[in-house]
Amino acid sequence: MKPIFFLVCLLGLVAFLNGPSAFAAEGKGLYADDTKDKTSGDLNDQDYWWAKWDAKNLEDAIKTRQPEGRIGISIASSLRDRMEPLAKKYPKHEGIKKWKERFEEVEKKINPNANRGDSFKPGFPWEMANYAQAWVNYQHAQMMVADNDVEHAIGLLQNVVQNLNLISEREDTLFKDLPEECHQFIKETKPKAEKQLAELKKKGH
Repeated sequence: MKPIFFLVCLLGLVAFLNGPSAFAAEGKGLYADDTKDKTSGDLNDQDYWWAKWDAKNLEDAIKTRQPEGRIGISIASSLRDRMEPLAKKYPKHEGIKKWKERFEEVEKKINPNANRGDSFKPGFPWEMANYAQAWVNYQHAQMMVADNDVEHAIGLLQNVVQNLNLISEREDTLFKDLPEECHQFIKETKPKAEKQLAELKKKGH
């Protein structure tokens, strides 16, 4: 195994196992409390972006008729680790409220006898750590750039570039079954992230 492949896999595993807070930044400053009162719109919060990833994939899972038992496990995990904490953190945010309600609605419909040992169909990205991190961290990095948080944006974009490089090297093998939407994201985002990272590094120095 090549050293860089091992390093990226290790970083990816650590971030994925530690959950969405692995690269999260606490809200600080004079106007930090303003975010908690937001009722809509994207948030500069990694937990929010992981929840948005989950919400997107729940709908895609239903649309592509993924195994019911596997969906049930992912729903339970997302509600416990993401939706419920976020709803407490941002009680006025209508988008988060709707996500949580949707997850609870679908969870009630899951057949209790559905096989929880089933896996998602090949290429379904919900729990593919490398792709998930690239998607979440790229979206979150854009919020940090907008807030001029260069240091944290650089850290996120480095993770994005590492993961997209790994995926690109194996896009025709290990990641060949990803949906076309995902291949398009990789193709479009990789050069953008690399350029943005280089520019921020210059700005940071």
